[in-house]
Amino acid sequence: MEKPQGSALDYNVALIVEDEPLARVLATEILQDAGYRVFEACDAQDALTILEERQDIWIVMTDIEMPGDMDGLALAGTIHARWPDTVILVTSGRLHPEPDELSNGAGFIAKPYRVAELLRQLDMLLEQHGVLVLSDDDILEGWHAAELAHAQADPRDKPVTLARAVAAEQTAIERFGAGSHAAAYDARYSDKPEPRH
Repeated sequence: MEKPQGSALDYNVALIVEDEPLARVLATEILQDAGYRVFEACDAQDALTILEERQDIWIVMTDIEMPGDMDGLALAGTIHARWPDTVILVTSGRLHPEPDELSNGAGFIAKPYRVAELLRQLDMLLEQHGVLVLSDDDILEGWHAAELAHAQADPRDKPVTLARAVAAEQTAIERFGAGSHAAAYDARYSDKPEPRH
């Protein structure tokens, strides 16, 4: 799996490995609301099957205690050995592994976790892997700049500036959600041009 270049938006595909259905759904909803595409696995073997079939998963969040022959710590070690660029976040409500029990570069978050705490932990892990994490402000400013450039562009350059504005808006949709992205833009910028919602 070749590491993509760019920002956290290039790393927005995650795998949740959790045997508790409610906990798995909760983690999936949190990451989806934050703009991630999420796949789910109920145990380590299921997770490895998904990782072997897909080349676009860059983040794995795994519980420690799971049924089967491999727990989350062993899964994290296997993932690190086979896909070393993968960001790994280990979680548990009962166990608190020592740093030397975690695979190189893996993070840990205790359950129950708060949404902001989980997302902050993922951002920190991404940054440790050399990924540029864009803030909400960065995304809105980039979109606004692209809209202004398109509005002021020479007619011959309009196709290129339109493509850049559309790409910037898509980035905002991935971060804020469709519809909510326009509200975030409108709340921040009252000057023209209006974005194309």
